[in-house]
Amino acid sequence: MTYHNKNEIIPQILSFAKNPLNIREENFNCHFLHTLKICLEAQSRENLENQDYLFQIDAILDYIHEELNTGHWSTVPLTMRENFTVSSYIKAVLMLKNPNELTVDSLEHCLKVIDLGLLLGAPLEENPELLMECAKYLQKEINKYHRDTLINVENKTQYEDHLHYYSNIDAIEIEALIIPSIETFNNKFFQLQIPVILKGCMDHWPASKKWLDVNYLLEVAGNRTVPVELGSLYTDEQWSQKLMTLKDFIKNHYLSESGNTGYLAQHNLFDQISELREDIRIPEYCCCSLNFEEAMEPDINAWLGPKGTVSPLHQDPKNNVLAQVYGTKQILLYSPEDTQFLYPHGETMLSNTSQVDPLNPNYIKYPEFKKATMFKGLLKSGEMLFIPLKWWHHVTALEKSFSVSFWWQ
Repeated sequence: MTYHNKNEIIPQILSFAKNPLNIREENFNCHFLHTLKICLEAQSRENLENQDYLFQIDAILDYIHEELNTGHWSTVPLTMRENFTVSSYIKAVLMLKNPNELTVDSLEHCLKVIDLGLLLGAPLEENPELLMECAKYLQKEINKYHRDTLINVENKTQYEDHLHYYSNIDAIEIEALIIPSIETFNNKFFQLQIPVILKGCMDHWPASKKWLDVNYLLEVAGNRTVPVELGSLYTDEQWSQKLMTLKDFIKNHYLSESGNTGYLAQHNLFDQISELREDIRIPEYCCCSLNFEEAMEPDINAWLGPKGTVSPLHQDPKNNVLAQVYGTKQILLYSPEDTQFLYPHGETMLSNTSQVDPLNPNYIKYPEFKKATMFKGLLKSGEMLFIPLKWWHHVTALEKSFSVSFWWQ
């Protein structure tokens, strides 16, 4: 399908670069640095006829991508990630300026390039919103030509089927409070590091209504590229991750009855898609701290998946408010004091994950697990769960669900 607004889209995309694009020269190969500068100069020209620029910028992106995947992610220089952001933007502009006919498919390809820049790059000091604004604009332009809609998709309550099983789990029920004051939460739960379910604290979130309609998610972000976990458990050998559009994830995994498990898990969706960030609110309880000198804004992650997704028993190094926008999740918790009974994996990558399945423990292989004290709770639509730092938790989705986690210290 031909796209007819080429003369409008290029000036708009260029306008998002409110300040000059600066290339970071540290940790960068001289040959590729020279080529990147040439491409940067090319994207600012009005008339662009030379197709070689697209080949050159692709070579730059391949080079940086290889650098990004060398060693542990935490050791990747920030300058390299910033150059990936710049290069992704340059490629998008060059694609739009391509003298060949511009189609909606090419816009979708352009949006994928921008999203990859958002996923692997880093915000530029001079243009922190650059890629986010480009992606938002491209999604709206694509929507003008076609929209993917799923008619009459409802999130039906089904967790009652699980209640008999849940009631037979021998564990201490997590306490639940209706909109406790910050003082009550801080004094009785946060400072003592005790988990609690918080009810009635999300009613003002636009997400509580908007996200119930899958069509809304498709309209806002259907063509956006996101990382999806494939497989039941991240501890399984068959587990993998794949990049796909949100619409493909929703159709092939979220709504699928085939048992092909896919989970959009622990992804910072809200720094990628600002429209969804506007639908949520940081819980006031995140203002509490055990050390205000180290306090910072929460890390916010999305968890969208079908019924049956499981997060194995694991612990996190920060406090967590897990907000359940819709759906019901079964939560099993263990205190960090019981870590010695939970058999964490010996390998570094999984050292925060237990080898034990608390729903079907192998007491012959893990005899000490019997000494651990289990806590349990059903986290329903519109409720939040405070998980203190390093508390072990096992999470099972009893329905299609969308959760948002807020990690802070």
